[in-house]
Amino acid sequence: MKVTIIGGGIAGLAQGIFLKKNGHEVTVFERTSEVQTRGHAFLMNGDGLNHLKSFTDKNSKDIPAKKVDLFSFKRPNNEQLIKIGLDDWYCIKRVDLINYLVSFYNSDTLKFGCDFSHFEYEGEKVKAVVFKNGISAESDIFIGADGSNSATRKALFGPTTYTPVEVKEVVGISAYSKSSEYNIFQKFQSAQMGLSCGFIPATDNECVWFMQYDSRFEKDYNVQSPEQLKEFCHAMLKEFPEEVKNVLDGNNFDTSYIWNTHDFDLLPTFHKENVVLIGDAAHLALPFTSSGTTNAIKDAAVLTECLASTQSIQMAFAMYYDQRSNELVNHIQQGRDLKQIFLEPDKYSERGFILPLISDKYKAKKKAIEKPLTITYFTDPICSSCWVLQPLLRKLLLEYDDYIKIDYHMGGLLPSWENFDDKRITKPTDAAQLWEEIRGKEKIPIDGDIWLEDPLMSSYPPCIAFKAAQLQDKDKAIFFLRRLKEMLFMEKKNINNWENLERAALFCGLDAALLQKNMKKEGIDDFKKDLAKANELNIRVFPTLIFERKGMESEILKGLKTYEIIEQTILKYVPDAKKNINLPTPADLFKLYNNMTEKEFAFLLSIDQPAADAELEKLNHQGLIQKVSVKELAYWQSV
Repeated sequence: MKVTIIGGGIAGLAQGIFLKKNGHEVTVFERTSEVQTRGHAFLMNGDGLNHLKSFTDKNSKDIPAKKVDLFSFKRPNNEQLIKIGLDDWYCIKRVDLINYLVSFYNSDTLKFGCDFSHFEYEGEKVKAVVFKNGISAESDIFIGADGSNSATRKALFGPTTYTPVEVKEVVGISAYSKSSEYNIFQKFQSAQMGLSCGFIPATDNECVWFMQYDSRFEKDYNVQSPEQLKEFCHAMLKEFPEEVKNVLDGNNFDTSYIWNTHDFDLLPTFHKENVVLIGDAAHLALPFTSSGTTNAIKDAAVLTECLASTQSIQMAFAMYYDQRSNELVNHIQQGRDLKQIFLEPDKYSERGFILPLISDKYKAKKKAIEKPLTITYFTDPICSSCWVLQPLLRKLLLEYDDYIKIDYHMGGLLPSWENFDDKRITKPTDAAQLWEEIRGKEKIPIDGDIWLEDPLMSSYPPCIAFKAAQLQDKDKAIFFLRRLKEMLFMEKKNINNWENLERAALFCGLDAALLQKNMKKEGIDDFKKDLAKANELNIRVFPTLIFERKGMESEILKGLKTYEIIEQTILKYVPDAKKNINLPTPADLFKLYNNMTEKEFAFLLSIDQPAADAELEKLNHQGLIQKVSVKELAYWQSV
C-alpha cells in the first residue's frame, strides 16, 4: 500500500519506519527546509523505546537515551517533599532522536520544504496532497503528523478550539555536572504561586531545563530578546537555590524559547475516509504529563498493527482510535488536573498528581480478592530464622495465594545490646558466630561478618522504616523488607543507616522523602502497636505465624517449621484449597523473585536439583541471570 505522511517530526518519521518494516511504500513530506533541530530534550518512557526496538532493525540501545533514575521534588528553600525511583524513563535530546530516525530514510523517501496546502479529492476520498511548493503526491492513505497546529487536522475537521494559554514554559539545554550516583530529574516548585524550575540529565555533561510559570507573570516584563529572556528567568527564579542559578548560568539563551502551552478536547475520531492523524496532530496534552513523545510513537506503532490486522482501511483506523482513545483522554485530563494544582498550589497537597511519571490515579485499580485465611506474621528485619523462612513464604504465595492473606508485624528483636533478652547472644560477635552456623546448616547465603565489621546497634530503625513503608503501599513495603534483608544478610550493609534505608526504598518504588518523614512519627506509632500486640500474645520467638479464620479458633506456629507443616495448617482452615499447579516458567520466576539460591529455585518450582541446575545454566547462557557469591555459597540474580 502507498502511504504519504505529512510531517517529518518524531511521530511522522517513526510512523514511516514502522510502515516500511511492514512492506508499505512510504514517503514523508516535511515542512522545514532541512532536518529539524528546534527543540531541546524530552522524557520518554520505556514503552516508546520498546516500540522502536520491536518495529525497526536497529536495537533500542543505539538510540541516544539517558536513563533517569530518580524524581526529586523540592520547595525553593530545598525542603525535600518527594524522592522516588523511576522504573523506565529516559531523557533524549530531540536532535539526536530526529537524526537517528532520519538515518532510515533517503532523499526519495524523505522530502523537505513541503508545506501542506490542500487535499485533492476523488469523491469522498483524498486522491492527492498538494504542498505550497507545487509538489503533489497521490497515495492510498494519508497520515497527518504535522504537530499541534496541524494544517491536516484543520483541513479534515475545521479550526481547533484550544484551551487558553495559562501556563508558559521556557526550555533550554545547559552544562551539567553530575553530583550523585543517580541520574535525577530535579524539580523545584513554589508553594505560593505557579512557578517551577526543573532539570534532567540529557547526556553526561548536559541537562535539559525548564521554567514553568503562570502566564500572568509575563505582563510585568518585556521579553523580546535572548538577553531579556535571561533577565526574566533570573528574576523569576531569584529565590530558588544555587543549583538552579548554576543551570541558568550554563544556558545559551540564544537557543531557548518560550512555549505557550495549551491543549484541546479529544477528537471524536482521528480519521476521515483515507486520512488519519497521529501524535500532536491527533491529540494534545499539557506538558505536565511528560507523555507527548511516547504517545506519538505508540500511535505510530498501534496504527501499524491495526493496518496489518485488517484489509479494511476504515476498520483499521477505527480500531486505532478505539485502542488509543481511553489512554489519551486520561492524559488530557491529567494534564489539566496538574495545571490546576500548579496554578493554585496553596489549595492542594504537593502529593496530588505531582508526579505523572509514576501516578496510578488514571490506571484501573486491581480489585482486592477476599481471602478466607489470614496469617499474621511476626518477624524482624535482622532475624536470621526469618531469613531462612523466606523461601517457604515465597512458595506459599505461589501455591496458595488465592486463599491466604499475610499481615506483617514487626517484632523489635534487638532494642539495643543493653536490652537484649537472649542468654545465647550477648554481643555482636555472638550474632556473627550464629549466622555462620546457620549458613553451614541451612545452606543459605548469609554473611555474619557484618557483626564484626559494622554491627547493628538495634533492629528498631528498620522495623520503623517498614511500618512507615506500609503507610505508602503494603505490597511495596513487603518488597522493601525483603530488600533490607538482602542488603543485611548477603551484602553486609548496615540497615540502621539512613543511606541504606533510602537506597532500599528507592529500589522498591517507595518515596524516600515521605518514608523519612513518616519514620519520625507515624512509623514509630505503628511499630509501638506491633510491639504491644506481640507482648499481649506473649510472642518472644521469631518467626511466629498466627492462623485465623472467622468462626474458627486461631492457631500459632512459633519458630521455624517445615513447609509441610505450614501447608497442613492452611488446609485445616481451608480444606477445599486447591494448590496452584500452574507455576511460573524459570524465566518468569526470576522476574517475580529477582534472586534465588539453586536450592530455593528447585524448591519453588518443585523440580529436582539436576533439572534446576540445567534450567539455571540455560538462563545464565541467555544472559538473564548471573551468579553472586556469599563466601562459599552462591545465589543467582536476575540481570
